[in-house]
Amino acid sequence: MTSPVFEHPALTSAAVRLASLRTAAGRIGAPDPVAALRHLDCSPSSISASASAVDAGASLVTSASTEFRGGVEHGESGGSAETFGIWADTVDGQYTAAARAAAATAELGVRIAARLDELAISASAEVCALASAAEDAVSAVLADDRSPEVVSAVSAACTSVVRVIQQGVASLSSLLAELEPLTAPAVQLS
Repeated sequence: MTSPVFEHPALTSAAVRLASLRTAAGRIGAPDPVAALRHLDCSPSSISASASAVDAGASLVTSASTEFRGGVEHGESGGSAETFGIWADTVDGQYTAAARAAAATAELGVRIAARLDELAISASAEVCALASAAEDAVSAVLADDRSPEVVSAVSAACTSVVRVIQQGVASLSSLLAELEPLTAPAVQLS
């Protein structure tokens, strides 16, 4: 059987370390600890790359805003109509709002990537420790020992792995509040 591949390398390593526990779990009908890891799989590097792209876009919008403002000031000093100045101020405000929103989105992306990375690494370490603690019971189950003590130890280890993953996923709910503002357009163009 091939080793499962995850987006996050720590989870791939954990899956390898949980392989025997997974096999033992399958033999006794306990929850699959490797399948539980899928709920935390993520790619912080992809999120960071996206955040960098958004940040670069924010810089471009800021630069365009500066150029636009320069053109507006030149247009206003040339005796242009007052209406142009009002329109220009509106557009300039939209540029500024878009640049701020893009910069805030990029900062949030970096924070989310860091939190997901931290969570995947810490959960991987924790579930590997659980698997290590159950190694003797896992070996016994794999040798066809179905005594209540070893079956219970394997089942408890699998349940603990699932609980660690559930707690990790639940801890991400705090990020949802930060994502909420991104569901509405940052700027309403006139």
